[in-house]
Amino acid sequence: MEIIKLKHIKNFRDLGGVQTTDGKTVKSHMLFRGTTLTKLTKKDVAKLKDENKLATVIDLRTKKETIEIPNEIIDGVQYLHMPILEEAMIGVSHEKKVHSIRSLELMPKMEEMYVRMVTDQYLDHLVDALRTILTFPMERYAVVFHCSAGKDRTGILAALILAFLGVDKETIIQDYLVSNKFNAMKARFVYLGCLALKRSHKFAKKVKYSLLAKRIFIESALNTLEENFGTLDNFFKLRLNFSEKEVEEIRNKFLY
Repeated sequence: MEIIKLKHIKNFRDLGGVQTTDGKTVKSHMLFRGTTLTKLTKKDVAKLKDENKLATVIDLRTKKETIEIPNEIIDGVQYLHMPILEEAMIGVSHEKKVHSIRSLELMPKMEEMYVRMVTDQYLDHLVDALRTILTFPMERYAVVFHCSAGKDRTGILAALILAFLGVDKETIIQDYLVSNKFNAMKARFVYLGCLALKRSHKFAKKVKYSLLAKRIFIESALNTLEENFGTLDNFFKLRLNFSEKEVEEIRNKFLY
């Protein structure tokens, strides 16, 4: 896993270099996870397109998020909007309206929202994005998939991609937790601001935690899939419906 340093964009990284349980390695310059592509400099564009071969961007955000803060268009790069959520979800999506104190007071536990994102229509959307990323022709890579903070929707999709490729759960969780390197300072400032405004440690801590990657969040999502499908492998078989030959071809495409 390599962190890609861009001037104004944090939490942007290559999934290449991650090891699978059978000793293989995820190829670099194929799969990137990140945040909204905004305020790009010429140097950023060159790094993404020339150095890292970016060819496709998959935007997982809600329609409202894409309108409020649109991606900057890079010439020659294809863009797909594949929202995981159809409307705002407090604590996960980042529309302006979900940042009000009243909204944050009503925010459920983050682990509950992670469970929600792997059930019902949300899971359908995740499966669509997963299938799309795995089955692109080679000229469509590298691909970056992103939400607003690069933590929740992006984190779940990254976990599913890595699990499909044969990466063990602990390695997947450690990749997920890397987001804290970029979000910890913001979470601390938000905590202090909420504490000053509401004078409630409980409320301030709740908001702070929503900005961080916590083991229990991603474990809740993965455990829910295992409970509902028996195993993650069974989930992939039932929902992706790839033949054994297709699975082998896809894994060979991403692994060496």
